[in-house]
Amino acid sequence: MREPFELKNYIMGHIHIKLTLLFLLVGLVAPGIGIGYFYLIANSFLLENSEFFVQQRMLLNASALLIIILIAVNTMLIGFFIISRSFSKPIHDLNKAAQELEKGNFKIQTNIKTNDELTQLSDALNRSALALSKMEEERNNLDRSKSEFLSITSHELRTPITPLKAQLQMLQQEYFGKLTDKQKESLTIILRNAERLNKIIEDFLEISRIEAARLKFAFRKTDLHETIKETIEFMTGFAKEKNISLASLPNQLPIIEIDPDRISQVLRNLVHNAIKFSPQNSTIEINAVLQNDHILFSVKDQGVGLSTEDQIRVFEPFYQVEGSLSRNYGGTGLGLTICRGIIEAQKGKIWVESKLNVGSTFYFTIPLTPVYDIEPIKVLFSQKGELEKKIRNELINTLGPMGDIEFNELKNKHSLNREDLTEYVILLEKQRILRHTHANDLKINIGKIFGQENRKDENKQINNEERGEPKVR
Repeated sequence: MREPFELKNYIMGHIHIKLTLLFLLVGLVAPGIGIGYFYLIANSFLLENSEFFVQQRMLLNASALLIIILIAVNTMLIGFFIISRSFSKPIHDLNKAAQELEKGNFKIQTNIKTNDELTQLSDALNRSALALSKMEEERNNLDRSKSEFLSITSHELRTPITPLKAQLQMLQQEYFGKLTDKQKESLTIILRNAERLNKIIEDFLEISRIEAARLKFAFRKTDLHETIKETIEFMTGFAKEKNISLASLPNQLPIIEIDPDRISQVLRNLVHNAIKFSPQNSTIEINAVLQNDHILFSVKDQGVGLSTEDQIRVFEPFYQVEGSLSRNYGGTGLGLTICRGIIEAQKGKIWVESKLNVGSTFYFTIPLTPVYDIEPIKVLFSQKGELEKKIRNELINTLGPMGDIEFNELKNKHSLNREDLTEYVILLEKQRILRHTHANDLKINIGKIFGQENRKDENKQINNEERGEPKVR
C-alpha cells in the first residue's frame, strides 16, 4: 500500500544534505558571528563617555542590525529559490514531456528522482510513452501490411480481368457465332460491369501507390494552357450527352516543370463529376490563375451543390452524398480521394465551395516548384475526426476550458463548418467575449483548417470575385 503524501517529507526529500548545512551555516552562523563582532566593537567604546563615542557606538549598532537583516533576507531568498527550484523543475520536465507526447514523440523519457508522487508520475508517463511507442510501431506495420495487401490484391484481381474483357468482346462481336438480341443485351450488361470492376481495381491500385509513396510523376516543362485545352477537348464528348458547354478563361500562366498527365487526370475527374451533377444546357468553367508561389485551378459547375457536411467529407474514400440523386450516377467514391492524394503529394491543396441547388466550385493548387521526393499520404482514413480535433483545439486555445463546452454545443448543432464557425466567432466578438485581435486570429486559424491560407488571401479573394476571377485560397 502506498504511503500517504506528507508535505514535510516532500520538502526535506528535495533539499540535499550539503545544501542544508550550507543553508544553516549562512543563515545562522554568519549572522551570529556578525552580531558578536559588532557587539564587541560597540562595547569597546562603552568606557568612553564623550558624545563622539556614543554616536559612533549607535552607528555601529545600526550598521550591525542592517547587515544582519540583509544577511537574513538574502539567506531566505536563497533558501526559497532552492526549495522552489526543487518543486518547479520536476513539474517543468513533466510538462515538457507531455507536450512532446502530444506532438507524437513517443521516445521521450523523464528522469525524476524525488522519491515522492512526482517520481511515480514520471514513471507512469515513461510507461505510457513506451506503450504508445509500441502502438505507433504496430500501427505503422499494420499500415504497411494494409498497403501491401491492397497492392498485391489489386494486381492479382486485374490479371484475369483483361482476358475476361477480351473474351466478352469477342462474344459480343459474334466471333464464336450468331447471338440473339437477349444474348447481346446480357453481354452488354456483363461488359459494362466488367469495365466498372476494372475501374475499381485501377482506383485501388492508385490508392495503394499514394499511400506507399510510389505515385509516379513524369516532370517536364509544361504549358498549362495546352493541358487545360486538351482536357476540355477530351471531355467534350461526355459533355455533349447533356448539351453542356465547357469554357475556359485565358489567363497568363508561366511555363513550369510539372507532370501534365497528373494535372489532366485531376481535371478530368473534376470535370467528369461536374458533368454528372450538372443540369442539361448548363456551363462548366475550367480556369487557372497564378497566385504568388502556386497556380490555382478551379472547376465551376451549376449543379445540385453540396451541403456543408458533404463539403467536409466529399474527399473521403467511398463517401457518397446521402439523400440525393448522387448514388444514381454510380462511381466508386474514390475519384476525389485519388485527386486529393495526387495534389497533396505535390504539397498542394484541394477543396470545394458549394451551395445547394446553385452549384459547386472545386479548387486545387500546384506549387511552381515541383516536389520530387514523394511522401506517403494516408487517404483511406476519415478526415472528419481530424478536422473536429483541430477545431476543438483551436477553441480551447482561445477560450480555455469553455472552448470544450462550446465545441460540444456546436457539434450537437451540426455547426462545425467554416461558415457557422466564422459567424460564431463574430458573435463572440460582438458580445465582447473575444477581443478583435483574438477573434481575427481564431477566424484565420479556422480558415487554415479548411484550407484557407491567410487574411491577405481573403482580401485578394474578394477583389478577384469583384473582377469575376476564381476565389483564392
